[in-house]
Amino acid sequence: MEAANSQARRDALYFILGPSLITLAAAAAFKIHPWAVPIPSQAQVMQPVPVAAILLLGLLGAWFSSRAGLPSAPDIRDTAQWRGLLAVAVGSGLIFGVFLFWLDAATGLTVGASKALGVSWINVPLPQSLAHYGAAAVLLECVYRIIPITLLAWLIGRVLLKGRADGPVFWVLAALTSLIEPASALGLARPGAAAALALLMVVMFVVNFFEAIELRRYGWPAPILFRMAFYGVWHCFGPYFVSAQSMLYPGPH
Repeated sequence: MEAANSQARRDALYFILGPSLITLAAAAAFKIHPWAVPIPSQAQVMQPVPVAAILLLGLLGAWFSSRAGLPSAPDIRDTAQWRGLLAVAVGSGLIFGVFLFWLDAATGLTVGASKALGVSWINVPLPQSLAHYGAAAVLLECVYRIIPITLLAWLIGRVLLKGRADGPVFWVLAALTSLIEPASALGLARPGAAAALALLMVVMFVVNFFEAIELRRYGWPAPILFRMAFYGVWHCFGPYFVSAQSMLYPGPH
């Protein structure tokens, strides 16, 4: 029992000092000096109330993660385990970011998405993008995975089923939560773009399910690090390597 409590306290402490601190700093900077965002809802999510609510629930998810049968965050002194986690999570996030640029060049997914949203640009420019997408990575991973999977895996798998079906419970939750982000893409539907939308939703599901696998293997830090690395390529640095006329190029134009 004491070991479980120690793991839960460590997870909570690391979540507060890592993802929460990054997100709160970004939200404070946005509150003091707002930067332009391509979609109004992005500004709404950065407001104090939604940020605080998501982080509090995310903290609860981190606290319960080890109690739900998921790996606890490694001790900060365990450099070997952290190197392995970073190599897998950050490395796979970077690879997916590069892959998405290739897929977009081959299919024009962002052009269709931008038309559906009615915007001419989709990426916040540097240096604000580091804070903007760093916070977005934390908030989205809390909503997509850390909150629903850990809390429901603990409630269903450990409390109701007494640990008798931890594996099946996790994989059902992983599949269901991997549908959240693809479902949000349904708003991009437009005539003549069904195939492109279907492809986008399949890619979203696959990458979300992969993040769930990382969550089960490495614990809650893994999907956050994956999405931070992915956003670093896709939103922060990669867009500067495309044409300035591209919708991907950062800043209003």
